[in-house]
Amino acid sequence: MIATRFRPSEIESLVRIAGALADSPSAADLSQPYRELAGRAREAVLAEATGNPSPAVSAVWGARPGEQVWRLRIWNRHEDTTYIYSTRTGALSELAAYVRECWDNLSGRDGVPERPPADDSETVELYYGPSGTAMPDEGYDLVAEDVIRPQRGRIVPVHFAFPEGAEAAALNRAAVFHPADNDGPQCMEVVGVLTFAYLDPEDGVLRISVHLDGADPEHIVRPDGTVPLRVQVEDTVVLDDSQAGAPHPTVLEELLGGADTAQKAAITAAALSTGLMWRCPACQWANPRAATGCEGRGCRTPQPPATASAQSFLASASVPALEGPR
Repeated sequence: MIATRFRPSEIESLVRIAGALADSPSAADLSQPYRELAGRAREAVLAEATGNPSPAVSAVWGARPGEQVWRLRIWNRHEDTTYIYSTRTGALSELAAYVRECWDNLSGRDGVPERPPADDSETVELYYGPSGTAMPDEGYDLVAEDVIRPQRGRIVPVHFAFPEGAEAAALNRAAVFHPADNDGPQCMEVVGVLTFAYLDPEDGVLRISVHLDGADPEHIVRPDGTVPLRVQVEDTVVLDDSQAGAPHPTVLEELLGGADTAQKAAITAAALSTGLMWRCPACQWANPRAATGCEGRGCRTPQPPATASAQSFLASASVPALEGPR
């Protein structure tokens, strides 16, 4: 939408300009719908001036407050990489996974166990030392940072109704394909939402990227500024933020997300023993039962057949899934 190129204050000025020109001779050259729109603008301006504003049909949704993320930087003689995580626990798990991959570097040192501990903090401290400087030519930084969001407002409807039937079909038929160019890969645009699908040679994946900033507020933007979105990969719904449902984290995810290091180790051990998680034989990363491949840093080792068979048995034995309340 062209309106997304203007700030809310500028749109307000444009409405007032249209109202001021509604009765001018130049308005006669406008189409009937535009003349009617200019007339509505004039009526709204006059109603506000007399202290009787007409009912609002949209509002301005301001930029959301900044969020805190954890920046993890890992460096050695061969690489210097930075990762961003929403929680310190997630960043520490990534760092511990890296350390476990490099554990052989400590081989033969006094007081160092043959295998890394299950506790992430203990693993990291044994490898880097209490001060973080025990390994020559290696190190890490783990710091919290505030994300500053662009100060951009979005016009949203006061009352939301998702397009139905013929209207939805017409909007779908109006979809536009944008071919790849020097500015970026190809994408499909539907009601202002851009969906990219392209080969990412750096990570070796087919990347799907959805951009909602330009979503049409007249059709698919809810009063809270969000867009009802459901993402489905073949027969599996991987994200559901629609009117019909919203993502519900499992109890296991909630427990791990709110646990400290000691609690996380105990929860992980219990989940591994009951088959709700499985340990990667290559990097020792603890994965959720549903993961068919390891989700550890840079590791895509398939779930061992024995583990998958055991979990199928648990499922057939009616072991309840750890799901949150609906």
